[in-house]
Amino acid sequence: MIAALLCCIVMASCGDGDVAEEHRNMQPQPPTVILDTDLGNCTDDILAFQALFYLQQQKMCNVIGVMASMQLDKARDLADRFMHYYKIDDTPLGILHGEEEVFEVAPYYNLVDSTCQDGTPLLTPTGIPLSQRLPAWKLYRKLLAGAADYSVVIICIGKFTSLGQLLDSDPDEYSTLSGYELVMKKVKRLEAMGGCFTPVLMRYPSESDQVEFLTVEYNVAGDIPLAKKVLENWPTDLCLLPLEEGMKFPSNHSEVLADYAWQPDNPMYLVYSRYDEWAKGDVGQYWWDAELIVHAILGEDCFNCTRRGILSISPDGTTSFNQSDAGKAHIISTNAEYTQYIYDWLRGLALYKP
Repeated sequence: MIAALLCCIVMASCGDGDVAEEHRNMQPQPPTVILDTDLGNCTDDILAFQALFYLQQQKMCNVIGVMASMQLDKARDLADRFMHYYKIDDTPLGILHGEEEVFEVAPYYNLVDSTCQDGTPLLTPTGIPLSQRLPAWKLYRKLLAGAADYSVVIICIGKFTSLGQLLDSDPDEYSTLSGYELVMKKVKRLEAMGGCFTPVLMRYPSESDQVEFLTVEYNVAGDIPLAKKVLENWPTDLCLLPLEEGMKFPSNHSEVLADYAWQPDNPMYLVYSRYDEWAKGDVGQYWWDAELIVHAILGEDCFNCTRRGILSISPDGTTSFNQSDAGKAHIISTNAEYTQYIYDWLRGLALYKP
């Protein structure tokens, strides 16, 4: 039962290695994972990043690549510095080129300019120039070509641009297959945070008179044409966690600061402690992306999952789902019985330091 495993992982982070080892021995082969993230704007990406690489340290997954999908120089630089902070400098990092206007929720990409009291950089780079990083779609091709058939789990917690470019890609030096064929041959499933099927009321505590119902989700809205291509045409299984689902996991600003106070250099503490300076949106934010990591790596026991169906994306980015045995998509929701288990485990990640 995943609930028991979640509890054991928290205990392991406190030092109970024997318990974690016992459960690792009971698990099937750890999944091979590629993470696609828009680090730099919302804190759930930080927590998802932390969760994934904690689980890799526990030998519960094998991350073979990270894709940074925010099109901003500082965000690309931050992704590189995160690789160094989490001690995964050798893990390949793909980037999405170009510049775009960013909706600033909590723009912690500014951490690249922050220094310690002695004037040294707060987060230091890997030393690999961004100019030497492959475009994300190209790195996808390289990594998938070298992977075993039907073995890779892609976790997408940002916009779908790089995955759409992968599907559109032609044969190259890495594979004679098209992008679509390569995905069909090598990817076990896509786990994605995206879409919205029920209007969601967002909370803005700093602007108490502001009320907004969202019907179009951020990751889809970031590149509607390629989100449509990916979500409607993905050739293997697809598990989608929608906007309204993550609303079950709002973070508490003061609790997070208290949890991470013992390691003030942790990105989670840095962002939450500087909220008043930077953020323009939701206090503490919700933990959509981190919830998806739990589903993707630790299994489905804590979750409900629809039967197969077909996703449709309208020109304005609204999403719909029609149940059909011909479809490959499933919509994820958390079993209410386990919501507290998941939330407690995510808070317990504050005990982990790379």
